[in-house]
Amino acid sequence: MSPIGGVGVNLAIQDAVAAANRLAAPLKAGTVGNEDLQAIQARRAWPVHLTQRFQLMMQKRVISHALAGTQPKVSLVFKLMNAVPLLQRIPGRLLAVGFRPEHIHLPDLAPPR
Repeated sequence: MSPIGGVGVNLAIQDAVAAANRLAAPLKAGTVGNEDLQAIQARRAWPVHLTQRFQLMMQKRVISHALAGTQPKVSLVFKLMNAVPLLQRIPGRLLAVGFRPEHIHLPDLAPPR
């Protein structure tokens, strides 16, 4: 994975949030098993794969041309994004937030009385 855009860090944080959400209760109960870890992997594999593919596409079609000083061939998608300002937000949002954003779910972790 390229370091461009800090995508690896974003994915690592999202992976950690997904793991924390899935493992909080089993860790508290002392019942973490392989199925918990497999569930985390299954949840995160799809968005990580899509993010890496998207980043690679941007690297090949845009960034490599800029670094080489050549003109990229502008596809219909890029022309459309340039023509519609609302669409210009999509690539940045996908790289920053991801295809499946993770949010912390706070279970009741208060110690028993």
